Amino acid sequence: MDLTAVPGRADGSDDTSNGRGPLLALRMARVIVAVVFCGFGGTALLWVLESGKRPGEVVLAAACLCGLLSLQYFYFGNPATNLRSPPAYAMLAVQACLAYLPLPLFGQAWVSQPPFLAGSVLLVLPPRVAWPMYAGVVASTGFTQSIVDFSWLNVGYIVVNSATAGLFVYGLTRLARLVTALHEARGELAKTAVAHERLRLARDLHDLLGSSLSAIAPKVELILQRLRRDPERARQELSEILRVSRRALADVRSMVRLYQENPLGDETGALASMLAESNVELRMDLDLRGLPPRTRSALAAVLREGVAYLLRHRPMEHCEIVLGREGDTVSVDIIKEAADGRAGAAPTGEGRGFDELSATVSRLAGEVSVEAETDGRVRLHVTLPVAARSPQGPAEPAEGPRAFTPHVATRLAGALVVAVLCGLSLQAAGRLGYETQNVGDIALGTAYVIPVLVLQLAYFSRPGARLRSPVGYLLLGLQALLVYVPLLQLQLPWTGLQGFVAGSALLVLRPALGWSVFVAVVASVAWVQIGYGDVLPPHIRPRHLGQNILITLDMGLIVYGLTWMARTVRQLRAVRQELAQAALAETRLRFVRDLHDLLGLSLSAIALKCDLAHRLILRDAARARAELEKVRDVSRRALADVRSVASGYHEMSLEEECGTAQSLLATAELDVRMDLRYGDLPPEVATVLATVLREGVTNVLRHSKGTFCEITVRTYGDEVRLHIVNDGVTESPEEDHWGSGIRNMSDRVAALGGVLTAEFEGGGRFRLSARVPLLSREPPATPP
Repeated sequence: MDLTAVPGRADGSDDTSNGRGPLLALRMARVIVAVVFCGFGGTALLWVLESGKRPGEVVLAAACLCGLLSLQYFYFGNPATNLRSPPAYAMLAVQACLAYLPLPLFGQAWVSQPPFLAGSVLLVLPPRVAWPMYAGVVASTGFTQSIVDFSWLNVGYIVVNSATAGLFVYGLTRLARLVTALHEARGELAKTAVAHERLRLARDLHDLLGSSLSAIAPKVELILQRLRRDPERARQELSEILRVSRRALADVRSMVRLYQENPLGDETGALASMLAESNVELRMDLDLRGLPPRTRSALAAVLREGVAYLLRHRPMEHCEIVLGREGDTVSVDIIKEAADGRAGAAPTGEGRGFDELSATVSRLAGEVSVEAETDGRVRLHVTLPVAARSPQGPAEPAEGPRAFTPHVATRLAGALVVAVLCGLSLQAAGRLGYETQNVGDIALGTAYVIPVLVLQLAYFSRPGARLRSPVGYLLLGLQALLVYVPLLQLQLPWTGLQGFVAGSALLVLRPALGWSVFVAVVASVAWVQIGYGDVLPPHIRPRHLGQNILITLDMGLIVYGLTWMARTVRQLRAVRQELAQAALAETRLRFVRDLHDLLGLSLSAIALKCDLAHRLILRDAARARAELEKVRDVSRRALADVRSVASGYHEMSLEEECGTAQSLLATAELDVRMDLRYGDLPPEVATVLATVLREGVTNVLRHSKGTFCEITVRTYGDEVRLHIVNDGVTESPEEDHWGSGIRNMSDRVAALGGVLTAEFEGGGRFRLSARVPLLSREPPATPP
């Protein structure tokens, strides 16, 4: 396992955003907890050995320590353990027995073991019960110490030690579990964010297209009734349907462009193209210099939502977008001039579109207002902070009644770091009392403890601090001076502050150098003990040496581990948000793809057939009636497609699409040749081929001026092939020329392991081909 997975990019942040980062974070958290617990147990075993116990009693002590530590690490520290269950309560009782029953036998050597129980109590029991019991366990160690070897220094030290140890046992275990929980719950967050986003997009789709499509079928029925009695009136009604269908088709294309994820520069280009397609004159005054990337992304979202909001109201002729910046805020004005000179927007707060826009701006910590001016213009005004947050703010998923939200987890981590570091500093000051009774020496040592603690809290253990920087290296050197200078002044074997330097070195320095300095600091404890240990009685010097080495080792890892895990929790929270944003982006792209593929051809068909019926209604009423009946059927299917896109589920019939394509191409007066020999296809394959066929026919109608179109769907071996060949293409079409349709189809075909090709064959002929493997079917006929 790689122990160099420390917080350590050049900017001082954790590298948890890539594939290996989260996994290394989980492993690192477990290793830190294991080493600290082993060091804690080793200190207790040294006390047992020094007390002169018989070999059998030493073995018993080792067995009890192994049981206590194993229970803490493998059960309470296991992320899969349900800590609110009867087995957990039973294990808590077992741990209480291991913490207290050996006390009469081992005395002083066992006084420091109940803190494991104190930490477990905080993990297992509800807070209202856990904290009083935690205080009771801590108080019991002070009471036990007063019986075993009373002095105010002994009692005070053991109480502080127990309180601190209980907190870091709880903190290391809890934060390790949180690192795991935050990593494993990232998928749940993405699902929740996707659900909210799809609901929002569905509302937008309903607002934009629902009323238009719902109105077409009843109007067609009315026209069919009036066709014989009043053809001229029917023709006028049909003109209205033609206008509505063309507007709906423009709305679909606009929505496709609006919800594609683009940088701000691309977004403004897409807006210009989209508005031009809607015959809207656009004027833009945008100065993007000096804006950070996140602000640009936020502005892109605001522009997308703002223009979509204004387009939902009365049509406009002119649109002006002005960007301004003042201090730490940036403002966007979207000014709309209605075609009829009247205000076309709802007043502030009216309409779902404004509510959605307000929600987006609110997530960005900005403000939005809309007002109709006296000259008939409508002004949408948005202000954002320059360092705007991400446009989306998905709700955090619940992780069960015992789980913490990431916000609470971050606060918990910070509180634990502060409490444990303060406890360790008190212990360091108390440990000096065992080395000397001189009040002046104690005051001098304490005077050094305070700035070391302040430096640790204010910089090295502060969330978000940029540790790998010249300032970080300078402050690490200052901390080392504050730790080692008092040793030279006091000339005592005092240990207690070296762990701060060891832990900070791991946080600040690159892995190889950091671990080298860590080892050197731990080794320096032995040098201090050997150099100044002659003030101690000879019989306790070995225990004192080993104990202080383990204390420094544990303290360094506690300082590093708690700080690192607190920063990792913070980083993983950010990574979860990034994953949610990626899921949202994928949802939008899927939504756009579905919208484009499902509705593009239907609305094109409605517009085309309405235009044909409009021309035929006075000359050939029977044929006009037949076309209008097809318009009615297509409009009903398009409305069903809107609902399927909104719900996220749709399965298309290849057979129906082939019939629709033939009818539509014939309506456009093209010579259609169909060769359909494909048999039964898996639903997912049929749906993808139906989508390719629909988009291909739409492109034929939009981009070619030919006379024929040939469509072939046949199975060959273990794959099915679709070919659409048409003439009338005057130039080799580049991918951008065809818009997003080719890319959407290519993605869909590739998702099933297939290949989509589009090629210009010369002579005005263009071929669109799709080859998709069959997922499951009976062996087809061998190709000729």
